[in-house]
Amino acid sequence: MFIWEKGSLNEEQEAAILEDNSVLLIACPGSGKTRTLTYKIAYELGRLNSNKEFVIAITYTNNAADEIKERVELLGVDTTQLWIGTIHGFCMEWILKPYHLYSDRLKNGFKICNSFDSEKLLTTICKKYSNPKVTFYDFQYYATTNGTYKFTSKSCNQNEHIKAILKEYFGLLKDNNQLDFEQILFYAYELLKTKPIISKILCKLFPFILIDEYQDTKDIQYQIISKILSANRGCSKTLIVGDPNQSIYHSLGGFPMPKNDLEKLFGFDLVQLSLDKNYRSSEAIIKYFDYFKTFTTPIIAFGDNKNYKSMITYNSTISLDNLIDEIAKLILFNVHEAGINPNQICIAAPQWVHIASITRKLMIRLPDFSFDGPGMAPFSRDIDNFWFKVSRIILTEPSPYMYVRRLRWSKEVLHELEAAGVDVSNISNKEFLNICNAIKVNENDGLTYLCLFFEQICKRLKININHFPLLEEHQTSFFASSESRIQKLIDEGNPFIGEIENFRKVFRQKDGITVSTIHGVKGEEYDTVIGFALLNDYIPHFNDNNGYENSKKLLYVLASRARKNLHLISEKYRQVHSRYAPEGKSPTPHLLEYNYDYTEKY
Repeated sequence: MFIWEKGSLNEEQEAAILEDNSVLLIACPGSGKTRTLTYKIAYELGRLNSNKEFVIAITYTNNAADEIKERVELLGVDTTQLWIGTIHGFCMEWILKPYHLYSDRLKNGFKICNSFDSEKLLTTICKKYSNPKVTFYDFQYYATTNGTYKFTSKSCNQNEHIKAILKEYFGLLKDNNQLDFEQILFYAYELLKTKPIISKILCKLFPFILIDEYQDTKDIQYQIISKILSANRGCSKTLIVGDPNQSIYHSLGGFPMPKNDLEKLFGFDLVQLSLDKNYRSSEAIIKYFDYFKTFTTPIIAFGDNKNYKSMITYNSTISLDNLIDEIAKLILFNVHEAGINPNQICIAAPQWVHIASITRKLMIRLPDFSFDGPGMAPFSRDIDNFWFKVSRIILTEPSPYMYVRRLRWSKEVLHELEAAGVDVSNISNKEFLNICNAIKVNENDGLTYLCLFFEQICKRLKININHFPLLEEHQTSFFASSESRIQKLIDEGNPFIGEIENFRKVFRQKDGITVSTIHGVKGEEYDTVIGFALLNDYIPHFNDNNGYENSKKLLYVLASRARKNLHLISEKYRQVHSRYAPEGKSPTPHLLEYNYDYTEKY
């Protein structure tokens, strides 16, 4: 049984961990949610009755899964019987791979069509349709339980032309025995629905299932989990945790299912608990973002920053031409006057289209500062690609800090090799890691470096990649997508993005000022947050059916990332969309309506 030291958790956190019944946990920003989940998983692992049982934890991102698993391991708890990852990973590992033979669509085998290959396929189909012109970006959709797919854009849902292209796309996937990410969810749900015995088997294996960020969960995902939980008639317990105020993926189908509906779906009651002590932000910051709440829940300032004299500014007069100078001035003030570490500064905007250019311009404007922009990565984070998994080990330096993580990555690589048909029975995780550490490649070009490194690994493991179609296919996709991404970044003004040092930055511990989207920084926290492009038709988005409410949630997420200082900008003369705002748009209406006494000088 896992036991923690007295004082490690507050009373609310302990109550959530020790509750024997299934729980719906509402956790406000900065309330120690990740710490609570870590201890809960450790606690439930200690309560397993058999080595055939597993604790399941469904997270929204793979990064969140890695962080929580590492924290559990640092508590000294054996994670052999923990499975943690995204809902897509869960469906693949526990439903599609072991039971695909029961599906007519999947019984002859299947491959995953990653985002790069999906974009390439849709782009090829779109070229056949020139009137009206459509692109890959018109095909953002999510799966439903009835087998249909709903576009995230309200205009696309009524466009028969786009529907016809999507139908052709699905036909080609079927011909190629491929599934895209949304189809992973649909066919997993279909298997559980048509073969109830699968749910009965799984529910016996999973006495406890944790669902993180439930407010961003889609209906089909709720349905998949409910099939398993309801099969055990309440004997399998669950902890569902999140913050309805941070439900910012509504356009992708995510929503916080009400407690009564969850109980009806699962077939058993949930105990509702809350974490309402914010250990992150100052009282001033909390009072500010409290205005944007759409779900009533208390938030109490409780941390070391509680009494910090926060600076909260809003600028709606600066022009787009002067935006870089304004952000640079804010950065310099926070570093030199407020004493903020640059690593604890974040710059965020509503969409990715703003990020790459702003990062480049700031690098020129402030050459003495480092900037960490996820959009600047030279290759996509295709977590399911085998060679991406290998690259994580290659591109991280051997160090005590990274040892446990790299050892776990080695285990995943060996597991993938075994699944592909390679005999790795005589190689341990540590031995594979030693092989990677021993390889030396003298090459500055990132892709060439990885290609040579991959060749050396195959040579030492005596793998002829031509004999293993899955590995060969993944390698082709990895390099094709990386080449395309690098060329795009070069065209945007990043001539050195292909150098090996930029590849290493992808997995290095965060260094420099973060530049990301509001969605991208969800779950993060910084001393200072600078938000820009806070404009109508971005927040709320012109294509959002429920834009007014959803935009409040975006502002809530943005403001609640800040510990100490918050700076908001609605620049003038930015063209949001040629069809909607050729002359530039007004600030997002919530900021116009908010009669807040902002700090005037900084």
